[in-house]
Amino acid sequence: MSLSLFNLSGKKALITGGTQGIGFSIANGLGEAGASLVVNARNPEKLTQCIQQLQAKGIDATGALFDVTNAEGIKEAIQHIETHIGPIDILVNNAGIIRRAPAEDLPEKDWNEVILTNLTAPFLVSKYVGQHMIKRKSGKIINICSLMSELGRDTVSAYAAAKGGIKMLTRNLATEWAPHNIQINGIHPSSVFHQS
Repeated sequence: MSLSLFNLSGKKALITGGTQGIGFSIANGLGEAGASLVVNARNPEKLTQCIQQLQAKGIDATGALFDVTNAEGIKEAIQHIETHIGPIDILVNNAGIIRRAPAEDLPEKDWNEVILTNLTAPFLVSKYVGQHMIKRKSGKIINICSLMSELGRDTVSAYAAAKGGIKMLTRNLATEWAPHNIQINGIHPSSVFHQS
């Protein structure tokens, strides 16, 4: 299929958690459509390997090593990207984790970690990227939600709560930032399995 209808030449995309799984596939797809990539991760070895794989395909890709659960780190990283790499036209909030346990046994630590990574982090990254997009009156944000934002399933209470939250965050930001010409959408994939 021709990518002419999806030509992203001249656009820069930031993908959080982009070294594997859905994130890597999205990064690869955006790169094949012509976008320049900034791939985020917190594991330097995985990030280096990911960038090498993308560049080997002729994709313009740069790594951004920061933890999406660290607000100050996010703020500094986004400012660095905007200043030294270029304006972020597209943000994909993909980074996420899951902790499985029956709700009655789920440790509070695990609950907090999932909510922080899967809900608070997308808000924070969107906030700091959004500040620049608002000034430019342009931008696209894609949040990776889940079927778990609509359905219940055993042992994933924290994950489902976080994904339900990001679904509503997507709707709210889409309404709030529409006057600034920023489009925000959510994707709701089912289970995805990948080899490490």
